[in-house]
Amino acid sequence: MLESAGGRSRSGPSRNADYRPALDLILERLKVRRALLVAALVDSRQTADLPESDRALIDDTVDLATVGDLVALRLRLTTGQGRIGQAPGAPKAGNNSKRLRLRVAVPGYGPADAPRLATEISASSTAKAVEAAPAQRQPAGAGTVRINEWWRDDPAECYWMEITNREDLGANVRALQRDGSGRENWSYTLVTALRPGDIVLHWHKERDRTPGIVGYSRAAEGPFDDALVWNARGSYGQSRAPIDEPQPAWRYDLTGYTPLPAPVDQAAFQRAEAALQEIKRNLEATHPGPLYFPFAFFASRPLRAMQAYLVKFPAAILDAVPELSVIPCTRQSPVPTANDRPTAAGRSGKSRPGGSGYLSDPVLKLALERHAVARAAELYPGYDVRDVGATRSYDLDVTWNTEEIHVEVKGSSGTADAVELTSNEVDHASTAATHLVVVDQIEWSRLPDGQIKTHGGRVRRWTTWVPHSEDLQPTRYRYRLPDDGSLLPAADGESRVTRAWPGA
Repeated sequence: MLESAGGRSRSGPSRNADYRPALDLILERLKVRRALLVAALVDSRQTADLPESDRALIDDTVDLATVGDLVALRLRLTTGQGRIGQAPGAPKAGNNSKRLRLRVAVPGYGPADAPRLATEISASSTAKAVEAAPAQRQPAGAGTVRINEWWRDDPAECYWMEITNREDLGANVRALQRDGSGRENWSYTLVTALRPGDIVLHWHKERDRTPGIVGYSRAAEGPFDDALVWNARGSYGQSRAPIDEPQPAWRYDLTGYTPLPAPVDQAAFQRAEAALQEIKRNLEATHPGPLYFPFAFFASRPLRAMQAYLVKFPAAILDAVPELSVIPCTRQSPVPTANDRPTAAGRSGKSRPGGSGYLSDPVLKLALERHAVARAAELYPGYDVRDVGATRSYDLDVTWNTEEIHVEVKGSSGTADAVELTSNEVDHASTAATHLVVVDQIEWSRLPDGQIKTHGGRVRRWTTWVPHSEDLQPTRYRYRLPDDGSLLPAADGESRVTRAWPGA
């Protein structure tokens, strides 16, 4: 069993963030033992009631000892997950790092030996056995790029730079898992190194007539296995025949695209070239190995942006280039786009989740909310449908003759396995006839003027909906402050409240 991966949430850190390298390692170590992969099944809670034939990721037994490209096999096991458990005709594939069940037959191990096998393939000695078996290694170009994550232990190093000419800036970062030569490319593999809340600067090659940084976004969720038609644009890449078929790709979804007041063009970085070279030298002295630095230096001409797709952007560059002072200087977790909507003036009952550490992207959230409400209204043809979300604790008031239905609507660009409810929403649905409509997997893109264009989405409805207590999980608490706090004068003339706790 391989547990699912999940992004950082308000209740805790990322879960099983090394899902894909772990799966690679499991397959490698089973291969050394000449295992047969008898079945690979999605084993998530949402698919538990489906027959195994509807959850299967392979059709026939795979002899791992004869597999030359384990990365391709892993891609087969992950990319196939996205459509399992979805409604027919769903416009967008879902999560592809779900809970996975591998059923294997291994020489020398019987049905009762699963615990022993698990212990042995998790031991470091197995890794040595892989190294000692060159005949069973993957062919050149099939291995995994080992990223030198020099930034991992420094929370301030949360910056990246996408170098692109795409128009849908801020939707995601996306790159092929292998380049045109069939090998992994560090600039593409870096997509998998992002973490929720990281800041991605967008360097556009053509906008505003000169290359430069035109905006920034926050990393929201990923990485995901994806497919992409992408041909290299460099002189070498253009010499190869174009590839029209989608290729395996990495994708990390972004949120909160913010255009800069004025682009920070190449000239701004050239003015700071001496400082940037010093930053690079200091990092090289402290962190041996590749830095994935965003700029290339030359002896006879000014610096240029690296010829790459995604690069690491050291935090010290923000201080070296004054034009970057508008970029946020702290890591934040991205705000979930499901259920979290801006509070309209005069709206009662619905409060916007907020607090420290969450990024507000009201344009995106409002666009997702409006799209979800519009899709929900389509479910009631012939009814009188009114949008009452600004004044009530539910979203739609649906009537026909004497029948009246209240509809609670939730929208998300991701796959919603759970939704957030306010206490008012729970109370109302427990006392009035209420339908729940969830529209998730909404596709969106950001237009050049910053507005959001939405389309599609998976629509689900519960017509006999009552939120029972056993299905509710508290995610936050409202704490009433005690009355016995003492008011103390502060040095700046303001007042502060403190309380002497027992034993303090």
